[in-house]
Amino acid sequence: MIFEVFPKLNIFLKIVGFRGSYHKIFSRFVLAQGEVKDYIAIKSGSGFSLKGDFGCEQAQNLIYRAILALKGFLDARGKDTHLLDTLHIEVQKGIPKGAGLGGGSADAGVCLQKINEMFALGLSADALRLIGSKVGADVAFFTSGFESANVFGIGEILEKFDEKSAAFEIFVPDIFCDTRVVYAQYDMMFGKKPLPSADFLQQKNKPSIEFLSAYQREELNDLFCAALMAYPALKEIHQDLGSEWFFSGSGSSFFRLKEQGC
Repeated sequence: MIFEVFPKLNIFLKIVGFRGSYHKIFSRFVLAQGEVKDYIAIKSGSGFSLKGDFGCEQAQNLIYRAILALKGFLDARGKDTHLLDTLHIEVQKGIPKGAGLGGGSADAGVCLQKINEMFALGLSADALRLIGSKVGADVAFFTSGFESANVFGIGEILEKFDEKSAAFEIFVPDIFCDTRVVYAQYDMMFGKKPLPSADFLQQKNKPSIEFLSAYQREELNDLFCAALMAYPALKEIHQDLGSEWFFSGSGSSFFRLKEQGC
């Protein structure tokens, strides 16, 4: 089985509260089904293997952690998991790391979805979402198959949002933004308090394109200013880009709507 994995974009991202050390968010995730993507091949072999340019040890890899979480879920329900020990997974990375596109989460979430299909495990969408939420903040979205969703909590609460899909252009500077560093910078700048977000909560049924036409990038993403402070090289890029470009997640990627016919 070979399949494509696409990144997500944050049309907006608002910090609305805190849960221990975690930041609670309200965000609109959209799947960017364009040229930026990973390719994953899964087959059964004689033993488990995971290959790809991940930039981390296997134990920290989100696909590996997703397999472990899936095994734990199935074990707890008395289901056979030996087939998971025969998986050969190879990833061809095209989604940049440290770009705010959720590449690692995307790989993990879509792998859970495809393994469920491949082995006819019969797991429901809610079960996949639960497993994904134990792996990483954004993984649940990628298990869902949604093209657009309003996302709450630490990323585990999803409301499917039906809207016409849009085409996006993504620009990724040669800057790696560490999500933890950006969130820590947010805390240094604003303390443990959310920025005003009631206006966005009241507009949760507004199409993504309307948000992009009504707001500037610094208004849409509460992490934008923190990312600029944590990674000063982003400031020059921000100043050079036109107002039609927006900032995804904790960075470093910018995106804009593609013109029709492009």
